[in-house]
Amino acid sequence: MSLQVIARLLLVGIALSLVPLLKLPTFYESLLYLIFHWVVLAVSWNILSGYSGYFSFGHGAFYGLGVYTTAVLAGKWDWPFLATLPFAALVAAVFGVALGAVVFRVKRLRGELFALLTLAITFVVAMVILNTPIDGGPGIYLSNVAVPDWYGTPSSSFYLLALVLAVFTLCVAYAIHAGKLGLGLFAIHDDEDVAEVQGVQTYRYKLIALGISCALAGLAGGIQALFVSYVTVGEIFNMVVPLFVMLMSVLGGVRHWAGPAVGAVFIVRTFLVQPFLVSGSSMVPNFENGDYVLVDELSSGRAHGRGPCDAAAPGSADHLFRQLFRHERVARLSYRELLRRGSLRGYFQRGHFLQRRRRCLPPRRSREGRGM
Repeated sequence: MSLQVIARLLLVGIALSLVPLLKLPTFYESLLYLIFHWVVLAVSWNILSGYSGYFSFGHGAFYGLGVYTTAVLAGKWDWPFLATLPFAALVAAVFGVALGAVVFRVKRLRGELFALLTLAITFVVAMVILNTPIDGGPGIYLSNVAVPDWYGTPSSSFYLLALVLAVFTLCVAYAIHAGKLGLGLFAIHDDEDVAEVQGVQTYRYKLIALGISCALAGLAGGIQALFVSYVTVGEIFNMVVPLFVMLMSVLGGVRHWAGPAVGAVFIVRTFLVQPFLVSGSSMVPNFENGDYVLVDELSSGRAHGRGPCDAAAPGSADHLFRQLFRHERVARLSYRELLRRGSLRGYFQRGHFLQRRRRCLPPRRSREGRGM
């Protein structure tokens, strides 16, 4: 293992930590946060699935356990946010190791069977959380949880948290790749039976890799819980996380420790953010309902159900938003115009946006009025 690589990663991380001092608009810090968030998820998935060849569809379950651990501790039990992150990693790691301790002892559960089993685990965990007091159906709000105050803005704090976790994840992935554990995992990937004959402790190596992968996913989930500020089972436990992390890892290269990070940057830039850049809109987290909203919707007052002519009250979300984006050129585009210019169709096709747009349309002028 070369310490120069780790030193370079740390230097890059220190340099990127100075980005909030540039006082960029919130959109760019949120964009970088999303990139680092997906880098952590993709690289952590690759530690087990890419190195050993055990393709897992259950990464969303470990990520979701981290989300709900932070949501319950901070949202319901009023724990400090940073104090919940170690427990988010611990819960996800313990669940993953307990699952692996059973599954890895059955030699038939390899390849497609392992992938299907982890896929089923995701929905089992979702149903348990949904039908217990952990969630119960309505979800958990974290709007009252205090965000760490670094560089003065919440977006800067989330950016720094994701940056630190991404650099740490890359360092761990490189250390495993260049160490004895990585050699054992690659031997399992090539031929697990031959590796066992050669003396490789396959069971132990797979458990360690799974535990590390789950812990990192849980940490990413804990940070994401406060970022969206409202979590539900339907939004967390779905196929988005496993499919995207697999696509990112395969695109960047599963045999290289930095491959998933490259794939994550490309996928986030191309599929998650490009539609907003094409439409001329900006995406920021809405801390009132835990969703993503556009500059056009917030600036016109429609994202919170008000009329188009209502002024933003001092201290409201719209007022804060306009202060943050006072240097941005905000275009008030209609629903059809946003669809025509390539914005996220699924997001704007929700019924409440259509209803609110009808209330916000200006009255049509009659022909007599135009003639005058």
